[in-house]
Amino acid sequence: MSSSVPLWVTIVVAVLGFVGVLSAQFIAAWREDRRWRREQEREDKRWERERVKDRENRSYEGRQNAFSQVIAAVEAYDWLVYPVVAAVRRIADNPQVLRPDQRDDVWRAREELRHSLGPVNLFASERFNDLLRKTMLPRSRLAMYMSSGSKAPEWTRVKELWDESQAGFKQMRAEMRKDLGLEALPDD
Repeated sequence: MSSSVPLWVTIVVAVLGFVGVLSAQFIAAWREDRRWRREQEREDKRWERERVKDRENRSYEGRQNAFSQVIAAVEAYDWLVYPVVAAVRRIADNPQVLRPDQRDDVWRAREELRHSLGPVNLFASERFNDLLRKTMLPRSRLAMYMSSGSKAPEWTRVKELWDESQAGFKQMRAEMRKDLGLEALPDD
């Protein structure tokens, strides 16, 4: 005896099998799409972190270069101007007008100092701009005072401007080193 299965049962089983296969495919595709989106979000976050890190590195490098240029310019200014300051101190009892070469050295040092300000103004915060003013303005006033040429510079005024500029420089250098994560120098 053979049992015969009605045709409609075979068709229903086939349709259910087909629906099951399609459902499994839809579920697998949905899960794969969800996994791909999570991976894409993770990848986007990773790239964003790298972009932020790159921006921070560029900002750090920019500040480092700008700070280095300013420090180098200030020290070059001090090297050029200090001999003139020492000469004014030596002749404090008998003030004399500076020689043209001394005035030229002082003025050249002022101009070099002025040219170093561009990068640091670009990268530095307002706090550093205030410190720059405390450092640069006394140096500029000192240079203009000593290179005016109309009268002999007075030692008391030269000393006042020199001391003011040195105090501003030490404060600025300490803040720059702190901003860059470097140890403070002993005299800061």
